[in-house]
Amino acid sequence: MADMKRDVVYVVLASALPATGNFVAVALALRYLDAEWLGKSYALLAFFFVAIDLFNFGSPRIFTVEKVRSQVSTLIFLDCLSAVGSTVLFSIVGTLLARYGVFAHTQLGVPMVLAPMCYGLSHYSLGVLRFYGRSGTICAISTVSAVSRVLIVELLITKRSLDPFFPDLLLLVEAVYGAMLLVAYLQSTHRGPPRGSEFFLPQAEKFNFRTFGYKTFFANNHKEILGSWYGNAIFSGAKHVDIMIVTFILGPTAGSLYRGVKSVHNLAFNCGQGMALVLTGRFKRMMASLLHLPQLHVMVAVAVLVVALTSMASWLACRIHLFPTTMLGSHATQLAFMFVAFLGSTLIFFCRVLSLIVFSTDRTSFVRISTFEVSASLLLVSTLSYGFGLIGALTGVAIAGGLVLTLSLMCSRRAAQHSLQHCGRCSDSRCGSNRHQ
Repeated sequence: MADMKRDVVYVVLASALPATGNFVAVALALRYLDAEWLGKSYALLAFFFVAIDLFNFGSPRIFTVEKVRSQVSTLIFLDCLSAVGSTVLFSIVGTLLARYGVFAHTQLGVPMVLAPMCYGLSHYSLGVLRFYGRSGTICAISTVSAVSRVLIVELLITKRSLDPFFPDLLLLVEAVYGAMLLVAYLQSTHRGPPRGSEFFLPQAEKFNFRTFGYKTFFANNHKEILGSWYGNAIFSGAKHVDIMIVTFILGPTAGSLYRGVKSVHNLAFNCGQGMALVLTGRFKRMMASLLHLPQLHVMVAVAVLVVALTSMASWLACRIHLFPTTMLGSHATQLAFMFVAFLGSTLIFFCRVLSLIVFSTDRTSFVRISTFEVSASLLLVSTLSYGFGLIGALTGVAIAGGLVLTLSLMCSRRAAQHSLQHCGRCSDSRCGSNRHQ
């Protein structure tokens, strides 16, 4: 229990610290650096993450499938494909659009290749480090990256002659981040899996780059691979498309405020994803707990508590001027805006925790729910923005999150019931055999 609590703390810190570092770095940059150059530099970085996610197969998620874990000891080869695809897309398209002035142009060509290559090789490393219980290592690496972003801005403020190197430095931070995760993963594999772990299966084939049967592996697991990749690909688009929609409908000022709130949503997304990976090691206990959810009145009490805490957080956010919400008008409107923002973040967090359970038990439902989540979110954001402005856009995110959470919970409970019934039949069969003997 103590190890689990420590992992949870590290996961939260590893997600919160980079987000905090990004917020501080952006705030300082907007105050002291050229706004147009910043916009183009951050646009290049945004495209970098699009290129990364479009070729992210979600190897840690795939590795949670028992059938996959029983066949091979690692999925690092999927990250090799991710790195190559992301590098080709980002280096070619990014350089081309930079020449037309859409993105900032890097002063050196190396970061355009090094950043996607190193980052693309870190997907599996990040997930497996959590499986190994190395959340503290991830937290340390994330902290180094967060501090580096702030120090870069401080350096540019002190030496303005280095402003043209801003996109280069941003990409180098991402390259170093990916490289550190990969090195930490390689060190963990030498130590072996943690003692008493039920997650790593001893019958899995030891991976060899030259002799591994890639064709057979992809043929046997193509549904899992495509389902996981599809989920990452559409989530990548959704992270950026909704910002573009709000900016187009309500204008750039409203779009910038929506982007600030989106950073809170992304924080909830990352924390929920990390929490799900930590809880994977207690998979059987999680499945059993889903069948013993508290009674309705207890669920209602929990919902009331969540609303109360969200209201308190919203009041505090308005009090300290967390975001420039004065443009929205009255204090009541600002409070409602922050309440919907935090409520959406809470729902996103729980959706991410349940998403890994859904994927591990029912890949078809995972794909359907992922598609519904993105489609419903974009549709509701677009529709409600017209009539209710920014509050309408955030309400659309919250409504979509509530619907997805309900669907994920229903699917998870159904899978848990089927799994435990199957275990019960196996146990009865064994008992019958023993009695016969």
